[in-house]
Amino acid sequence: MNKTNRVSCWRTIIISAVCYLSTLTSVQAGVIVTEWEFDTWAEFTAASFTGGTGTTNFSDYELSWGADGGDYASPTGDASDNQSALTIGTGTSGDDRFGGGHVTGTVDTILGFAPPTPPDEIGLGVSMTHWNNPINSNFSFLSSGTLTDHLTLTALSPYAGSTEPAPTLDIMFNFLETPNAGSGGFCLDGSAVPAAGCGDLFGFDNISTSGIPFTYDGVDYGLDILVFDEFGGAAPIEALGADYCAALGLSATCVGFVTPEDEHTSLQFGFSVRQVPESSTIALLAIALISLSLRKQKR
Repeated sequence: MNKTNRVSCWRTIIISAVCYLSTLTSVQAGVIVTEWEFDTWAEFTAASFTGGTGTTNFSDYELSWGADGGDYASPTGDASDNQSALTIGTGTSGDDRFGGGHVTGTVDTILGFAPPTPPDEIGLGVSMTHWNNPINSNFSFLSSGTLTDHLTLTALSPYAGSTEPAPTLDIMFNFLETPNAGSGGFCLDGSAVPAAGCGDLFGFDNISTSGIPFTYDGVDYGLDILVFDEFGGAAPIEALGADYCAALGLSATCVGFVTPEDEHTSLQFGFSVRQVPESSTIALLAIALISLSLRKQKR
């Protein structure tokens, strides 16, 4: 077969495949939802504390530890009177991120492979605040916990549909209340002790928050969990390094963040929904690339 006939043959195969796969896609898949209404909330579903004095509290929206009668939101200058805490709230600003509750809104589906475009393609959910106050080393401290996030989605556009429970996400973390003075003038990562003292540590192992799959009306979607800082910027979640990870009892590749001592630090959770191309769509893309390659060969 000469080059001209070979190219013509490939063209016939490609056109036939495109027609077949296009028909297959239209038959097997439902209509892509481009806008969703959402309802999300979160709770603490597990917690463990070290041994020690003082008091601890484990409830749906609060993990706290420290002095009996202490107030984590209004600390004093005496570490023997203070409490520290993790709280879940619904706000996106301010110091009142506690009390739990539901967050509702709308979010657009991402079509293609581009990152989400705020605000329409990002749904903002609950927030979590660490109230990091100086407390006496004799108190019992939080050592680990689980934050469970719940999300339901309702199709809005191009048609109003039923409510779909999205996958429930359990985020398990380890926590370490570090000595404020460090050791020998250094924090656990070898850095010099800041004026306020060494920060406390949150760490995560094997956490998967990208491309969580779910299917709605025959169409596949992926759910990405996003985390922002209290100012709307990228959250300070990063590789902690071997020293911090070892102190948390996690693998050397753990990720997490360090919260400054004598401050409160809030994390704002969000999410995005992406339509996942079907295998037939991916095949169409592959065929298009083959066609492009053949054109180059012909030239």
